[in-house]
Amino acid sequence: MRPLKLVMSAFGPYAGQTVIDFSKLGEQGLYLITGDTGAGKTVIFDAVSYALYGQTSGGVRDANMLRSQYADADTPTFVELEFSFHGKCYKVRRNPEYRRPAKRGTGMTKEKAGAELYYPDGRVPVTRMSDVDKSIVELLGLNHKQFTQITMIAQGQFRKFLDTNTDERSKIFRDLFHTYFFQQLQDKLKQDAAAKRNEFLEQQRRSEQALNGICCAYPAYTEHLQSLALRHYEGCVDEVLALVDTLIALDEKEQQQVAAAETAAAKEVSALQDSLGALAKKQQLLQAIQNAEARIARMQQQIEQEAAASVQRQEVLQKLEAEVNEAQKGEVELAQLQTERQQLAARQRELLQLQDMQQRYQRQEVALLQKRQEYKRASEEYEHLNKLSDVCFDRFLGAQAGLLAHDKLKPGKPCPVCGSCEHPQPVQLAQDAPTENDVEQARAKAEAAQKVRDGLVGEGKALKEHLELDKGLLIGKGMELLGCDDLKLIAEKVQAELKDVNNKITDLRLKMGFLQEKVEQYHKLAKTLEQQKTADKQAEAAAQSMRQQLAGAEGQLQELNKQLAQQQELLVDVNEQELQQEHAKLLAQLRELDLQGKRLYSAIEKNRQIKQEVSGYEARRAACEAEYSFINSLSATLNGTLTGKKRVNLETYVQMHYFDKILQRANIRLLRMSRGQYELCRDKMQDEDSKTGNSKTGLDLEVKDYYSGNLRSVKTLSGGESFMASLALALGLADEVQSCAGGIQLDTMFVDEGFGSLDDSSLQQAIATLQGLSEGHRLVGIISHVHDLQEMIDKKILVRKKRGLQGTGSEVALVVD
Repeated sequence: MRPLKLVMSAFGPYAGQTVIDFSKLGEQGLYLITGDTGAGKTVIFDAVSYALYGQTSGGVRDANMLRSQYADADTPTFVELEFSFHGKCYKVRRNPEYRRPAKRGTGMTKEKAGAELYYPDGRVPVTRMSDVDKSIVELLGLNHKQFTQITMIAQGQFRKFLDTNTDERSKIFRDLFHTYFFQQLQDKLKQDAAAKRNEFLEQQRRSEQALNGICCAYPAYTEHLQSLALRHYEGCVDEVLALVDTLIALDEKEQQQVAAAETAAAKEVSALQDSLGALAKKQQLLQAIQNAEARIARMQQQIEQEAAASVQRQEVLQKLEAEVNEAQKGEVELAQLQTERQQLAARQRELLQLQDMQQRYQRQEVALLQKRQEYKRASEEYEHLNKLSDVCFDRFLGAQAGLLAHDKLKPGKPCPVCGSCEHPQPVQLAQDAPTENDVEQARAKAEAAQKVRDGLVGEGKALKEHLELDKGLLIGKGMELLGCDDLKLIAEKVQAELKDVNNKITDLRLKMGFLQEKVEQYHKLAKTLEQQKTADKQAEAAAQSMRQQLAGAEGQLQELNKQLAQQQELLVDVNEQELQQEHAKLLAQLRELDLQGKRLYSAIEKNRQIKQEVSGYEARRAACEAEYSFINSLSATLNGTLTGKKRVNLETYVQMHYFDKILQRANIRLLRMSRGQYELCRDKMQDEDSKTGNSKTGLDLEVKDYYSGNLRSVKTLSGGESFMASLALALGLADEVQSCAGGIQLDTMFVDEGFGSLDDSSLQQAIATLQGLSEGHRLVGIISHVHDLQEMIDKKILVRKKRGLQGTGSEVALVVD
């Protein structure tokens, strides 16, 4: 993984949007990140780590601390990193959760944390934060902790990777070198061994549980079984099964004896039951005779009651039939009245229709009279207006001479009428003469009145024609209904006959209401009569059935008396009390024998089942024990738990191989940086001590001091020495990972401080080592205040605090000579 471009917005001390173009630093070599103290040099590493994993490099700054305190409220907080991996460019963008101004209204709102990952092949970006985290780990092959331990030697964290114990270092190697297959194999064997042991113990438990249920009714054998149970039947299962066979044989012998005794007792009980059966039958006959006599008495009483009720029902039926016949007459009369009412209603409708025609004719006569009066008024109005129009026109003509004299006659000019140039007496112009407009208005009013008069003539003619037509229809209808053709007489007769018809209809309605009640009463009585007849038939049928039953009951009573006489002849000299006592005694004996037989059968079957189950359990236990012994031995070997052996499991053994190769690569650099004094070694003495301990070993470190010739713990190294050792170890691990773990490519490394603890010579060796490392297309970024480094390294990222008019926060400048 190589960073190409980093964009920070309102992130840490960077108030605005800050862009660092790593591609300008080249593909290899060292570059220095330097500048003011507290300006945000380490924040650059934090931004790279946060963009990839959502966590800072040193783990000191939480996500809610990343929002810049110098940023404007509207400036968004995010980190965007473009990086290359295996020659392809990817882009990841993240923002923490922070508060910002609301887009609508006033106040603040919460901006949720988010993440986006863009692929080079144009596929749909990953946008869920958890999916982005997972995709980054799958892509780079490193989680956050591994990434920071291998590629970022963070400030104050130099000794952590160096001092990591076997357990922690094993977790790192498991993902880097894919040794989890060996761990899975170890865990699977351990689980299989535990499962097989549990199965073996379960078969043993079931066997013991089954043997504890042995049925034994013999004191001598019971005491022996109890002594074996106290030992949990350990090593004596075959002996117990042989004892079970003995108990089954004893119970089967006793079972045969009980069966013989039960057969003999059953024969005696059968004989006694015959005698007791005869006695019981006598009692049954006596009870049956008593019941039959009582039943016969009840039936005789019911037959007598039914006979009396039948007489009463016949009387009721006769009375109802008379009432029905009387009420039925009203139904015929009602039908006649309904016919008469329908005829009167038809006559009433015809008379009403004739009356309507007569009234409509009268209304038309009135309308014609009104129309004639309107015509007379319109005609008078027209005559008046026409006369006024003529007078106005005459006055207008008479005034024309005066108008001509006034407008045309001038002294010395010829008259347009006579041609004379002298005008001794010209006509004077009248003061009230009408104008041409007055004449036109008078004529228009006369014409309008004429139109109204002419219109009324047409309307009157139409009304008269319609009236003559209705008159003919009215006279025709009068002749048809009343035999009269006089209009006045028709109106009088219609009124009189309508009054008579209405009175008749009213009388009929009253009569029909009375008859309707009578008809309804008839229907109710008829229904009641039918119900009474049906009930009488049913009662008669029931009485006939009762008489037949009485005859049958009397016959049964005679037969029962006959059987009783025969039964009494059979029971001469029989003592019923003695028979009952003997029978009870034998039944008790039979019950005891039955219980004993069932107990023996149950004991035999249970012991047989126990023997069968235990035999199966023992066979499976033996097989499980053999399998457990083999699997447990193999599991102990692979998990490093064999007593007296090194406590190194298979996975750690494989990881030790990789660790040795990492140390070989690391020591090449450490020997050069320490001028041949120090070399890192696996702690093999601890491996020997682990034979009796419980802790896992094999990946612990110690350092060999060639100046003293001693091996000692890495924890005894000074600050500068531990920095060189951790740097060499990190570089060796990165080299080994890339050489053997396909897919993991580390083209960059970040070192945050630590150089200040080195003397000049060690510093020169450390820089030479890093320069040699960067020759293989790898960029190494160093954060340091050491002045000598600024002179040794040409490529720099300068981080400065803004002061005064420049604003607040920090800014970045790239220096590439």
